[in-house]
Amino acid sequence: MSHRDPRHEAVGALLAGLASLLFGTVVIFGKLALREGVTVSSMLAIRFGVAAVLLAGALLATRRPLLAAPGERTALTALALCGYAVETSFFFSAAEHGTAAAVTLLFFTYPVFVTLGSWLLGRDTPARLTIVALACAVGGAFVVATGGGLAIDGIGVVFALGAALTYTGYLVGADAVLKRTSSMTSSMWVSAGASAGLFAYALAAGQWAAPGSWDAWWPIAGMGISSAGAFVALLAGLQRIGAVRTSIVASTEPLAAALLGFGFLDERVTLGLVAGGSLILAGAVIASIARPATAQEQQIP
Repeated sequence: MSHRDPRHEAVGALLAGLASLLFGTVVIFGKLALREGVTVSSMLAIRFGVAAVLLAGALLATRRPLLAAPGERTALTALALCGYAVETSFFFSAAEHGTAAAVTLLFFTYPVFVTLGSWLLGRDTPARLTIVALACAVGGAFVVATGGGLAIDGIGVVFALGAALTYTGYLVGADAVLKRTSSMTSSMWVSAGASAGLFAYALAAGQWAAPGSWDAWWPIAGMGISSAGAFVALLAGLQRIGAVRTSIVASTEPLAAALLGFGFLDERVTLGLVAGGSLILAGAVIASIARPATAQEQQIP
């Protein structure tokens, strides 16, 4: 029987909580940049470029491989371009139509979608827990969408749920094809691939516009720094407390986004948002218990 060190696990929980806080700041920084008129694709291309450089530095400092495992590089690039880049574009498009809390809460229906997908694919997932988690997520999303006052409009709901579904596809794909590449290396590749793909899209669509002022630059730089820092903290927490408990702690991210949005963006937190959000987060926690999380699942959003 292995000995559990409470202090070691407490540090792991604190690191996972720090990661959730940092991911919450990414949402706030993004909304601040969008207020300066930066396009979503330009903002995210720069954000992921900064994160990729910082993660590459972390890999070099810890003497971990920069290259993905042979045979997984093409799939990882495709996941970055067709999965992660699309998901995060949907997420921040939703952020233009709703509060940080509402968008993040609706996005956090993704653990339930992943669990449901695992169940439908015939994996060993408890059916009863899956149904309960799905009911909580659907009910909570309905309350947030209809009872949250002015928290989010219809287009925002579509984009936020689209982000959750796209992220579900990304996770299912990553779980299927990434077997030997470390989570930090894959995160660097995904960040670099998403940056390149979004930059190319912005140019082709005529949406590329470099930030024209410091008021636009600093929140985008903050997004990149927070993204890299969050992943490093989350990986360290994951190594100490495991994937399931890390996923449960990660469910505090919408709370962090709500508090930060209230404090820095003057966004209201309505009773409907609290009620619906509680159901969504209950579903996320139940889903985390029902299905073991993977290291790839820690890359959000």
